[in-house]
Amino acid sequence: MTEHWNAIRKHWQLLGSPLRPPAQVVEAYERELELSQSHVVMFGVTPELTGLGATMTAVDESPDMIAGIWPGDTDTRKAVQGDWFDLPFPGASVDALIGDGCLSVIGAADLRRALFASIARALKSDGRAGIRLYACPETRDEPQQVRALALAGGVSTFHELKWRVAMTAMGGAPDYTIPVTGILEHFDRMFPDREELSARTGWELPVIGTIEVYRNSSVVYSFAPTAALIKEAVAFFDDVRLASTGTYGLAECCPLLVLRSPKRLD
Repeated sequence: MTEHWNAIRKHWQLLGSPLRPPAQVVEAYERELELSQSHVVMFGVTPELTGLGATMTAVDESPDMIAGIWPGDTDTRKAVQGDWFDLPFPGASVDALIGDGCLSVIGAADLRRALFASIARALKSDGRAGIRLYACPETRDEPQQVRALALAGGVSTFHELKWRVAMTAMGGAPDYTIPVTGILEHFDRMFPDREELSARTGWELPVIGTIEVYRNSSVVYSFAPTAALIKEAVAFFDDVRLASTGTYGLAECCPLLVLRSPKRLD
């Protein structure tokens, strides 16, 4: 996975919403979790979220992502290399934890449950967590619907389109998973002429070309619906709810999963 994220790092400036959180998302984290006076632990090094909290520790497994994306340590924030499933903090010591899309990038349901368990272990009894989801709708669009929508100018960014393609490509996959190579293959079938896509949408070819980072990657993503994710989360938290993150493109599939009252299962 480190090689996959190093490839993404090289194209970071070409990425956009919903992969990179717009201002509405930053506001949603603060509104729903009340972070201004808290020390915040963040999964990953998402630059747009580094201003949240009184202080912050970001945890990422990839030294390349930390070196290339993290805006730098200061008196109030730092990034450390670490494992989300085995956080470098004592149990029940974390005020607040955030993560942007992290449940999708780790893959299958057993890993999602392991991540929920890790969060529950880390949080104080009155702690809270917020994870922005990439959740497929209960009734998914057909590929031809997504193609028509994009060519008609109804998709705000290429990165929104990429997630829409991924959600149509899953079919009946166990755990709602799809190898990222499958996303690329599905995209190439739906949009064989990238120059046409660029001309019809105004998206530059280098932006469309960012999907090439999926070629030969071994990474598996998941796009589970919100009902499935809530069912997984309630095994580890007594208080689980969803909150809107705004009105940007695909925001309806990107709510904030808010987790409170961790269960002590160990």
